Amino acid sequence: MAKTVTKKIPEYVLFDMDNTLYDFHFAKTQSCEAVANLAGVGEGRELFRYFMSGTHGFEHHDNIHDFMEDRGIFEPRLYEEACAVYEEVKLASLTLYPGVEETLRLLADEGVSMAIVTDAQSSQAEKRLAATGVRDYFDGVMTPDRSGVRKPKPEIFHAAAAILKCGVHEAWIVGDSPKREIEPGNLLGMTTAYAKYGDWIGIPYPKIKPDYTLQSFSDLQDIMHL
Repeated sequence: MAKTVTKKIPEYVLFDMDNTLYDFHFAKTQSCEAVANLAGVGEGRELFRYFMSGTHGFEHHDNIHDFMEDRGIFEPRLYEEACAVYEEVKLASLTLYPGVEETLRLLADEGVSMAIVTDAQSSQAEKRLAATGVRDYFDGVMTPDRSGVRKPKPEIFHAAAAILKCGVHEAWIVGDSPKREIEPGNLLGMTTAYAKYGDWIGIPYPKIKPDYTLQSFSDLQDIMHL
């Protein structure tokens, strides 16, 4: 049975974080460029490919280790400095998309309960939310180290909904990944809003149909009747 999208302000909303609230792809490319400049070899996009390879994961510093090893410049002190620069520039390069803070404030003013569901680890997630100044809008943050699973596993969405003390089918999910947020959201009976503006990978999934497609974060204001 198809779900009915009601024309009222939602009570519960789960948000993805990276590339939904801010341009994390830009922050990553800036931090990779900073490491390459520090090392004096290669280019930022070459290091970024290490993070994309899946060998160590999208966040792990071992990607920097491999980048330096493959270019014959690995040295423990330089590696430590590179990791520090990477983290510093990454956080400094985070900027909220236009309309994010205004929209979150409007939702909060309406009493909407909100939480984050992300594949970032807790320590990383908390730092990014603090750096962008929006942590206080959310009742909690659900991460793989807290739930035991990553998206698109349904358990992480159930755990995030539990933060808001609601059933997962009662919540909206807003995210930039068709496979990791929209598809599982649809299967769980959630109202799904695809943050197309943040989907820098852009692989089409014609069979995955969100309830709403956002060209900007501010589109939520009309969609959610704020």
